[in-house]
Amino acid sequence: MPALDVTIDDLLLDLKNPRFDGLASQREALEKIVFSQGRKLVNLADDIATEGLSPAHRMLIVRARGEKGKYVVIDGNRRLAALRVMVNPAALDGMDEVGDSTKKQLKTLAKTFERTSVEPIEAYLLDDQEARHWIEAIHTGENEGRGVVHWDGIMRARFRGESASLKALALVQAKGKLTETELASLERFPITNLDRLLATPEVRDRLGIVLEEGNLLSDVNASELVRALKRIVTDLASKKIRVSDIDKKADRLRYMDELKAVLPDLSKRSGNLVPIDSLATGTPGAGAAAAGRQRRRSLAHRKALIPAEPRLYISDAKIEEIYIELRKLPLESYPNAIGALARVFIELSADHYGRANVAGYSIDWELKKKIDQVGNHLQANGVHRRDLQPFRRLASSADAALSVDRLHGIIHSQFALPTPSELRRGWDEIGHVFPRIWTAPPPKPKP
Repeated sequence: MPALDVTIDDLLLDLKNPRFDGLASQREALEKIVFSQGRKLVNLADDIATEGLSPAHRMLIVRARGEKGKYVVIDGNRRLAALRVMVNPAALDGMDEVGDSTKKQLKTLAKTFERTSVEPIEAYLLDDQEARHWIEAIHTGENEGRGVVHWDGIMRARFRGESASLKALALVQAKGKLTETELASLERFPITNLDRLLATPEVRDRLGIVLEEGNLLSDVNASELVRALKRIVTDLASKKIRVSDIDKKADRLRYMDELKAVLPDLSKRSGNLVPIDSLATGTPGAGAAAAGRQRRRSLAHRKALIPAEPRLYISDAKIEEIYIELRKLPLESYPNAIGALARVFIELSADHYGRANVAGYSIDWELKKKIDQVGNHLQANGVHRRDLQPFRRLASSADAALSVDRLHGIIHSQFALPTPSELRRGWDEIGHVFPRIWTAPPPKPKP
């Protein structure tokens, strides 16, 4: 299985790709992949443009029959499709089934993609027998260990090191007095379902926990918190509660109502937030308590929505006045007014950036579309996708603390009452994007 350096132009899409049935041409194969993958292909193209091709997963190729110097890709067709449209975005024209948003995003990526960043491409040249063996090993499951053994949700979360849910699970394992049967059920625990619950601010509020910078903090009675989390963990592990039971926010809140008897007594909160992972190792000592107090100060000590630093340099007089008010008004006294004003500030900031930078931008668009388009332009101009995720969630997730849906609720719903901590947390999630929207300080006047 020799390694071979090839170019994008040397490679052909596999017309016998098992993902599709009866492909007749390279053009049809490319369109089918772009159409079927959609947003996934955009994300793949973005990753290739940013990070290059994975050195751990090289393309597998065979010689193309009747075409000298050409090779058919038998593993890596999605990557080749992404490369094809980035080096030749005009290929997207005439793809009637492909959505306009997908085309636009791929064409935007093509503007900054440099093929020299990936070429020459190191691929592995196989004969037909070898090809069949390796394709089967890669794509037909674990095959009792002969194929690819995929990580489960917990393994992925451990690798990323970013899941607050792992800390909740560890607390239950350490202090929940689980039976052998309950412990065994955690081997394939659906961590993403716990993520879904703990990502909902109202669920965290009912549990008496606060999420700050990936850490779960609490000031409720430790044994009561463990009791509530244990019930949630065992319900999920035993599949008494499945993803369909907590798919929507209303479902998650209904589930919390069912847990009323085991939820912590919030009237006895101490006011001293400590990391819940410290509870898993015993009574928090001075170091853990100090860390808890420091985190408490960082979240709750700030009186206004927007911190004093970093300062935004805003060129529009009206928007600057709104910005100043959001830096001065005390959240504890005016949460409703500040929530409504935050929505205005977010939209006017998006309009400022969009009109100056986004082709075809309209102030008449819905706010969700404005956020999406501004996010796309920021990413295309150097802001990393991961840094933009909280900002994009304003449009895509009703669970984001400052989501468009929640901000609309503050204005239009008689039942939506924002809390100061929720508003602070919401700004802390997205505040780092606004220095990129308001990019630079104004020039100092000449003496």
